[in-house]
Amino acid sequence: MSDENQLDSTSFNKNYQVLKQTADWLSTQKEPDIDQLVPKVEKAMKAYSICKDRLTKVQETLGQYFEKDEVKGEAGPAGEDGVVKRAVLARPSADGEDGESIPF
Repeated sequence: MSDENQLDSTSFNKNYQVLKQTADWLSTQKEPDIDQLVPKVEKAMKAYSICKDRLTKVQETLGQYFEKDEVKGEAGPAGEDGVVKRAVLARPSADGEDGESIPF
């Protein structure tokens, strides 16, 4: 295996780029290049696993800080999933729209 095929197990950004490049490559294929497909997908799956693990670790670390805030009474109650929910009040935009049509 060459150095370019090695993944950095500590860098979310580098592995995310592998995922993005693979997705871009797949979306531009007019005819699938079967010889490159399997190695690219295998590498992307490894990159996905690294990204997922990294996100889980970050979420756990941040969760520890939110738990400390909750003990101090600075955060709202946690939901059934243990995630602290915070209420955010939105201001109307300058055009008078309330933003309810935004799907996120």
